[in-house]
Amino acid sequence: MKRVSAVITFVLSLSMGGMVFAQDLKAGFIDAQKVLESSKEGKRVKTAMEEYVRSRQKIIDLEEGELKQLQEELGRQGALLSAEAKRIKESEFQNRVVEYQKKAAELTKEVQAKKTSALRDFNKKLEDAVKQVAEKEGYSFVFDKNAEGGGVVYAKETFDMTIKIIEQLDRTK
Repeated sequence: MKRVSAVITFVLSLSMGGMVFAQDLKAGFIDAQKVLESSKEGKRVKTAMEEYVRSRQKIIDLEEGELKQLQEELGRQGALLSAEAKRIKESEFQNRVVEYQKKAAELTKEVQAKKTSALRDFNKKLEDAVKQVAEKEGYSFVFDKNAEGGGVVYAKETFDMTIKIIEQLDRTK
C-alpha cells in the first residue's frame, strides 16, 4: 500500500509541476494475470506447464503405485516369512520409500524451476509488448494493477532518476 501511495504521490507531483508537463503525462495499467490467462501466448505457456506437470505427476503416481503394491505384498507375506526375511523385506521397502521421497522432491523442484523459467520468459514478452504499446500511444508510465504496490511495468527513460539518486547518495556521508 505504501508503494501505491508513493507512486501516486510521485505522479501527482510531476503533473502539478507545470501545466504543459501535465498534458504530456499519460499513465495506464495492465492486469498481467488476465493477460496470462487470456492471450494466446499466455494460454500456450499455461498449457505447456500443465502438460509438463502432468508428465511429472505420472512418474510420481507410478512410483507410488509400486510402493503400495510392495506394502500390500509385504502385508500378505509377512506371516509366512521368517523374522530375518521379513526384516530384509521391510528394510528394502523402507529404502524404496526413501528413494521415492527423494525423487518426488527432485521432481517438485524441477517443476518449480520450469514454472519460474516459463513465467520469466512470459514476463519478458509481456514487458516488450507493453513497451511497444506504451511508446506507440505515448504513455509515460504503465503499472501492473496486480503487483504488490502497483509495480511499474514501463516508464519513459526521461523519468529515470537513478543517476541523480546515485549522485545525491555519493554527496552525502
